[in-house]
Amino acid sequence: MFRVPTRVLINPGCRFQIPEILASIGAKRCLLLTDQGVRSTEWFAGVQSLCGPHDLDDSIQPNPKHRNVDRLGAQALTGKYDAVIGVGGGSVLDAAKAVAMLATNEGPIASFEGRNQFPNAALPFLAVPTTCGTGSEVTWVSVISVPEQNRKISVKGDGMFPAFAIVDAELIHTLPSGLIAATGMDAFTHAIEAVVGKPANPVSDALAFEAMSLLLQHLRLACEPEGPIESKEKVMLASTVAGMAFGNADVGAVHCLSESIGGLLDLPHGLLNTLLLKPVLAYQESYIDEPLGRVSQSLGIPRESFFDYLEAFIHSLPLPKWSSLNISPSDFELLAANSEMNGSNPSNRMEMRSSDYLSILQSL
Repeated sequence: MFRVPTRVLINPGCRFQIPEILASIGAKRCLLLTDQGVRSTEWFAGVQSLCGPHDLDDSIQPNPKHRNVDRLGAQALTGKYDAVIGVGGGSVLDAAKAVAMLATNEGPIASFEGRNQFPNAALPFLAVPTTCGTGSEVTWVSVISVPEQNRKISVKGDGMFPAFAIVDAELIHTLPSGLIAATGMDAFTHAIEAVVGKPANPVSDALAFEAMSLLLQHLRLACEPEGPIESKEKVMLASTVAGMAFGNADVGAVHCLSESIGGLLDLPHGLLNTLLLKPVLAYQESYIDEPLGRVSQSLGIPRESFFDYLEAFIHSLPLPKWSSLNISPSDFELLAANSEMNGSNPSNRMEMRSSDYLSILQSL
């Protein structure tokens, strides 16, 4: 089954349709969520002015924390809002998506971990991405950090798809090159894991191939400070298309490991995915050879040199190296165990146990 119930607008300047969208759903007052970095940009006030009567909260942190989501959910549960708007990267969109669900379902977010654990559809949610990697604007999942448990939880549900995705590439013109690189490679990871995982289907494959092709063509140019606007638009498009792919096929071991590390050490999700991508795929190579062959063919890269090409491409981007993350070997066993517990772990073609994740970490 393939579904994208979200109404998607992908066009530079489409943010100016927000008033029209809010009017179409009868929204008279909204809860507008963002983070302090986005709020400080030169363009945010203009976006805020499009949102009509609203309350603003800019407290969302990277790897959003459950206590903050619970606080905002309780605020939304009062019934004073007709919609939730999230303006930001993956952390903001995941948090806002969770808040929209908690606006109609009382309880802490952790009580809804898993799939379709809440009875009521979320409040209408407008997702306005400001990075080019999350794909959260078209998926049914929200990933939230629970620091007390040193892990992240995934809350998924048919009632959590955003009502609208407003994908406006003009909002990433001020994004630093390193963030464009990391979030763009996050999108590439979404796409390739959608293909090599067990839940892959023909439609998700087609979208994933298109997303990877766009990223290989345009990501390096998009990272240049004076890079062509078209490249930023194409990378933004690829991010949303990759979101449609993995939202219908799931991710796999790369995300299982990156989410475990992010949940324990609060490190950037996109960067972790980027640095883990080649080592994890290489570890699983014998199990994913057939879908990797189709990926190579679709991208015009010889299968035998695919990993070398991927590694060289990543090294060409303005990103730090794995060693700079300073992940202690003393944490490896906990990280490996949490990776096996991840809800996406069963989607791997190779049965991944904690010992496998431990081997990957030790190899790094």
